[in-house]
Amino acid sequence: MRKVLSTLLVALLCACEPEKPSSPSELRILSIAPTQQSAAEAKTVTVELDLDPRFLVDYSAQTARLLDQPTLQVGSQTVPLERYLGEGRFEGTVPPGLGVGTHDIRVSLPDGREATLAQAWRVRPSVGFWVESIGPQIQDRPFIVTIHASGTDAEQFEGTVTLSILWLQGNAPSTRFQSGPFANGVRRQELEINTPGNILLRLEDEEGRETYSNAFRVDPKH
Repeated sequence: MRKVLSTLLVALLCACEPEKPSSPSELRILSIAPTQQSAAEAKTVTVELDLDPRFLVDYSAQTARLLDQPTLQVGSQTVPLERYLGEGRFEGTVPPGLGVGTHDIRVSLPDGREATLAQAWRVRPSVGFWVESIGPQIQDRPFIVTIHASGTDAEQFEGTVTLSILWLQGNAPSTRFQSGPFANGVRRQELEINTPGNILLRLEDEEGRETYSNAFRVDPKH
C-alpha cells in the first residue's frame, strides 16, 4: 500500500508543477450534472472543467493538496468544489434556498480565471400534492380528476406527476402514465377506466414522493 501511495505522489508531482503557467489557458465548463434541484433540497453536483489541476505534494506526510481549487457560484449560492474526482471533474453540494426558476452558474479559480454558463441551473418548486375527492364512476366513461400542488411554491408549479391506476381487488394490471402540465398549481386530468372495480390513484413526483387519492368505485356500463 505504501509503495502504491508513493508512486501516486510521484506521478502527481511530475505531472503537476506547483508554479503557475506564465500564460494560463482559458477556463471552460464542459458539463454540469445534474442540472436542477427542488427549492428545499441540497443537491450534490459534478462539474467538469477544461482544466488539469496542480497539486502540492508533501512526501513526509504522503499527501497531495489541490492548488487550483475552483469555486462554483449558482445564483446567489457559493459552492466550494472541494472533491476532485479526476479527469477535470469536481464535486460539491448546492444547498437549498435558491429561488424557483433558472440561474446562471459561474466557476472561478484562485488565479482569477472564470467561466460562465447562462441559465444552466433550474430550481423546481418544493411542493406536495393532494387530489380532490373522486366519486363513483362508470366504465369507459371519461371523467375529470383535479390534482392540487400544495406548499409555499404551489402556485409556481408547472411540472407533471406520474399517475398510476391501482385496482384494489382482482387481477387487473395497474396502469401508469404521465399527467399533463399543471397551471397555477392545479391539474385537471381526464381519465377513462375500462375495467370495473374499486380503484385507487397513486401520484408520484420527480423526487419519488407518493400521494394517494381516496378509493372510488367504477361500475360496469349497462
